[in-house]
Amino acid sequence: MLTMRHHNSHDYAMLPDIDAADAGKITNDDQACLGEIGDCLLRTGAHSRFGATLLHSHFPTDDDEILLEEVQTEANSISLRPVRAKPWGLSATNVCFDDADARGGGLRLVGLEFALNRALAGVAPIGEFDGNVLTSLAEILRRYGKTRRFGIRLLHDPLNLDGGVLLETCDPIRRILTCRSSTQDDLASVQSIPTVFCWEEVRERSQGNLFVGQECIQFCKSVQRCVVSAQGSHRNSSSHEPTGHRSV
Repeated sequence: MLTMRHHNSHDYAMLPDIDAADAGKITNDDQACLGEIGDCLLRTGAHSRFGATLLHSHFPTDDDEILLEEVQTEANSISLRPVRAKPWGLSATNVCFDDADARGGGLRLVGLEFALNRALAGVAPIGEFDGNVLTSLAEILRRYGKTRRFGIRLLHDPLNLDGGVLLETCDPIRRILTCRSSTQDDLASVQSIPTVFCWEEVRERSQGNLFVGQECIQFCKSVQRCVVSAQGSHRNSSSHEPTGHRSV
C-alpha cells in the first residue's frame, strides 16, 4: 500500500544545504545509483513520468508549512515558497522515501514539493498505480544507501520548455525559489549544479545501437561549482563534467 505525508521541518533539516562544499558533487557511486534508476524507469516504461532529484535544501521550513509550486506564465518562470494555508487540490511533485516503511511495511512517501493539480499540465498525480515502479526505485536507493541523496520527480512541464532547461535561484531572505527557463548557452556563464535527471532511449545513427541517454533538465545556481566524476557527455551540461550514455 502506498501512503504519502507532507514534509515537516525535520525532513528538510536532514537534507544538505546546496551551498555545502560537497552537496553538488556527483560521485561514481552516485552515478552508479542513477544508472540503475534510469535502467529501471526505462525497463518499466516510466521514464516519461518520473525522473530523479538531487535532494537538497536552501532554507528551513516549519512543521505547518509546505513548499508550493506556482507558475508565472508571463514571466516564463516557476516559483517555490513555503505556505501555511494549503489550497485544495494539491499533488506532490517531488518526493523522497520514508525509511520507516522498511520496518513497518508498505511504501511511504514524503512529499517535499507540491503543485495544484491544474499546474501538472495533464500529468496524473502520483497514485497506487505507481506502486510497483516506486517500490523498485526505493529498493535501488536503499541498496546504495541514498534515500537521503536522491528523490523522485513527477515530470511535468507547465512552461512548455520544448527542450530547454530550468535554472533555479534562491532568495533566502524571502524564502522563495525561482526556476526560469534557460538554455545550455545561458548555463555556460553560471556556476550551476544539476538537480533533476531524466532518461530516454537514444539510437546511435551510425550503427543503430540503443543507448540509455541521461540528461539534466533542471540546475541550481550556486556559489559552489559542481564536479561530476563520471565520464561521458550529456547535452545540458554547463560547468559540470557530464554524465554519459550507456549501451543497452
